[in-house]
Amino acid sequence: MATLALMAWTGASPDIGPAKRLIIEQFRGRLDRQPGVAIFPGAAEALQAAVAWQQHERPGTDAVIAVTVAELQPEPGQDRAGAAAVEATRLLVENGNPGTILATEVVRLLVPSPNCGLWADQPAVGDWLGGSAVHQLLWDRTDQPEAITVVIAEDVAIIRAGIISLLRDDGMTIVGEATDYESELSAVRATRPRLLITDVRMPPTQGDEGLRAAAILRAEQPGLAVLVLSQYIQASAAASLLTGQTAGIGYLLKERVTDLDEFLDAARTVAAGGTVIDPMITRELLSRNRTLNHLQSLADRERAVLELMAQGMSNAAIAEHMTLSSRTVESHVRSIMTKLDLWDDPAGNRRVQAVIRWLDQH
Repeated sequence: MATLALMAWTGASPDIGPAKRLIIEQFRGRLDRQPGVAIFPGAAEALQAAVAWQQHERPGTDAVIAVTVAELQPEPGQDRAGAAAVEATRLLVENGNPGTILATEVVRLLVPSPNCGLWADQPAVGDWLGGSAVHQLLWDRTDQPEAITVVIAEDVAIIRAGIISLLRDDGMTIVGEATDYESELSAVRATRPRLLITDVRMPPTQGDEGLRAAAILRAEQPGLAVLVLSQYIQASAAASLLTGQTAGIGYLLKERVTDLDEFLDAARTVAAGGTVIDPMITRELLSRNRTLNHLQSLADRERAVLELMAQGMSNAAIAEHMTLSSRTVESHVRSIMTKLDLWDDPAGNRRVQAVIRWLDQH
């Protein structure tokens, strides 16, 4: 048995987007098979992840997060928390107020002076935990990251207005708008935003001006994150965008904007330097190359892992998605890299770049 820390959260659904996954992985955590629970190697990491999660939350949607400690089975496929620990965590969550981080007595003892907040002076007594104290971690909201500055390049006024309203409600700051190729270049050069959201097709010709403008601006401002929106699946455009540095790059179909949480998670992930590729784009990229000898040499399971790699998923996220052990996924990744004659470095963004570049060359 191994003693590890658990973090659980409230919400309409235990499913989380890529931005929250990045937070969990940043502090060496992984999603458990039990929905709504993440596992960390220590209580300090779990508390740090909880604070980062709360700081990421949009105003009015603050979660209740509980941190506790449990005994976990070390055997592959048996890594879910014990029933008693999960039940205690659920009860903690159900008795908290939005925006709070609660922890059991053992967590307070393990981390008496957390570097991410302060323990409240007066603990509550939880009858559901046999009279044990429940402690609240006070975290500083002023430490929340600065608002993300954004330029929106979209020539359809109603779509542009909708995106602007959505991002503002999420706490982002709109510093510029553009309706054509030249105004897109001018707006980004004048404001130097953190994130550019652009349509692929922009006036004057409704060709790929938005994509070309993004490429020029990325070369001028290497730190600029770009989220490209497209009305249709354009695999070649996606491959072109992703053949360079893929950190802070996203490519989504416009229909994703209607899924507000998914779109906002994608925008924040890209702004933070992550990579987001629409699953339909990835499938199209893969389907264009199914006749290649190298790709045909992949087993079905390896092909499935490759598709998730191209979406920017880490090994831990792939393992959770496919219900595999981390060691099995690592083995598949090594095999894929060998069969496709690609880099053997498993780093997230670099391997996405390698996969997309290989697809684009065939």
